[in-house]
Amino acid sequence: MLKVSNKFSINLSIAISVLFFIACIAGLFIMPVLVPMLIDTPDNIGNRGDITEIGRVLVMAVSYLILAVFIFADVLMFRLLQRVKNGFVFTEQSVSLIRGVSWCCFAVCLLFAFLGLYFQLSFIVAFLGIFLGVCLRVVKNVIAEATEIKNENDLTV
Repeated sequence: MLKVSNKFSINLSIAISVLFFIACIAGLFIMPVLVPMLIDTPDNIGNRGDITEIGRVLVMAVSYLILAVFIFADVLMFRLLQRVKNGFVFTEQSVSLIRGVSWCCFAVCLLFAFLGLYFQLSFIVAFLGIFLGVCLRVVKNVIAEATEIKNENDLTV
């Protein structure tokens, strides 16, 4: 398996985080075109043909909320990556940043579950959001425990 240095891996993750942020900002401008296209695309799943004008506004609003949560989560991940790059991994602030990203996953889950009323495939994304949120909670708990051990060791020296 390909092995890369930690420094390269962190810098690559930071670059991907920045690219994702740029894509989300672009999404703010693409959303008014993209959402109506998705609503009007015919398929054999769901009841999108029955979406009223109010429903269309709700779908657009929820789409923007999802994008806002993505941007917030990306900013948290960027801050976490900066902390890792600077060697501040096992700290309460790093644990807090991971916790924030996990809550963002759960928020996205709820928003996609709402979209499932119109787009049944959104329930799959909601399920994935729960899974990712739980995985991040596990990582957060591991980092929190390691932080506590580190703090105890720092006090004994």
